[in-house]
Amino acid sequence: MKNSNIERAMALLICAALAVSLAACGKDNKKKAAQGKTQNSDTIKGGQDGDDTVSIIPFDDDEDEGGQSSAPDDDNSVTTTTTTNTTAKKTTAASTKATTSTVKRDNSYKIVDKKYSNDDGSITFTYPQITGLYDKDMQDFYNELFKSDANKAVSQGELETFSGEYKVTLKNKDKLSIVFRCSGYMKGGLFPSSYAYAYTIDLSTGETVNPFDSINISKAADSIVNNSWTLVRAGDGVSKSDVIEYFNQFNEEEMKSFMSVKDVISVRKNSQGKYTVSGVSFCNSYFDGTLEPVLILEVSHAMGDYIEAQF
Repeated sequence: MKNSNIERAMALLICAALAVSLAACGKDNKKKAAQGKTQNSDTIKGGQDGDDTVSIIPFDDDEDEGGQSSAPDDDNSVTTTTTTNTTAKKTTAASTKATTSTVKRDNSYKIVDKKYSNDDGSITFTYPQITGLYDKDMQDFYNELFKSDANKAVSQGELETFSGEYKVTLKNKDKLSIVFRCSGYMKGGLFPSSYAYAYTIDLSTGETVNPFDSINISKAADSIVNNSWTLVRAGDGVSKSDVIEYFNQFNEEEMKSFMSVKDVISVRKNSQGKYTVSGVSFCNSYFDGTLEPVLILEVSHAMGDYIEAQF
């Protein structure tokens, strides 16, 4: 399953470099994106839940977007407790008062586009920014992560052209799933190289999940061998029969190994309640609108480098 094509190898190097940089982002997700000959040609439009107009925001700024809602919701709410100390005027004794507030968690948050491009427009990356999420710390963390993701992808020195975009595949009060698809030419390359990766966020905890974990890998491998699977997306001109012919060169055990990805990038909370990033391999699965997992599988460079399939 290794591709000897030079352009494919270079694309994998880009993917690996971006993955490592994402892991570093967990330690310092406020680090500014490098500035060079790029310009802030950001265009932001309303998210999929509305046609709100959002003002243009420079690529490197730290302006807060969105906000919090404090309206009660008995069915879907997160209760927080705050403690304040007050000191009486003529005494040193402090009294502690506990107050509780209910923070609404629903699907009223929005996803807006933000576009990065260089001077001549040969390198672009449209990435998401979340607004109106009930947890602003979670919102700020992922917005910074997505921004860092875009910056790292387009800052690779060997790119001649590059285009990155995203699609929200699932958005509700419980989960947010986003797939990123990228393609570009290396300097001197004859054919474009492509790759895709995804994030799925559990909005109740702020941590990422891997939709592939809900797939029985043995059944998935069997379905490929038995041709009982669904092709969701493939490169231009690539049919399911083309993919089947490609997969026929592998046996079931090889397919299991092929489908498994080790050390997937994940977001977790540490003991201090801070979000951290670990792992170096991109997540290769996402949820569609019906909560069914979709798997991103590598194929030959001639077939477009990857496909997306359901089992």
